[in-house]
Amino acid sequence: MSKVPRRSIISIYNGLLAKYPLLVKSITGAVLSSVGELISQWTTILYGNESDTIKRERLLKVLVMFCYGGLINAPINHFMYGRITAITGRYFKSARARSLVQLLAALSIVSPIQVLLLVAVLTINTHFDGDVNRLWNHIKHSVKSKYVKILTSSCVTTTVLVSFAQRYIEPEKWSVFFSFAYAILGTGQNIYLKLKK
Repeated sequence: MSKVPRRSIISIYNGLLAKYPLLVKSITGAVLSSVGELISQWTTILYGNESDTIKRERLLKVLVMFCYGGLINAPINHFMYGRITAITGRYFKSARARSLVQLLAALSIVSPIQVLLLVAVLTINTHFDGDVNRLWNHIKHSVKSKYVKILTSSCVTTTVLVSFAQRYIEPEKWSVFFSFAYAILGTGQNIYLKLKK
């Protein structure tokens, strides 16, 4: 009796990704975003005991980041980078021209939308106290004060990540790659900000 060969986790993941691309990318983005938030929160354990209210707030932040990663960030990456790579692959035969247009589209379309939504989500995560009107004012203030600064740093990061993805990652897996990369970068930045406080 022959043994059935065991498949690696990566081959199983790739099979599911090929069969259910949006679902797998969304689950991946959700898990990575929430795990990143959990890891960054863990760094604040050194500051002593916390009340039940703070515990609930932390759990809510993890849930918000889970929703952001799975329902906002991953679908944006999936659809936008899917369209960008499909269109540039169809109309640009030169690899250099195709890479340049993909990068310009990422910088001028994808990054501005993602940064706007990220600023809104981070504001919700920081300022939501049940009052929607006050929250809306916080979001408007955050967009005015932080959007350009975050977009500028995002453009640098996007340039590096898209350039790397163009060379080494299949276009169908760009969304997964960006979810991993931004989860690592976001977790690092979050840890830095929490420790700074």
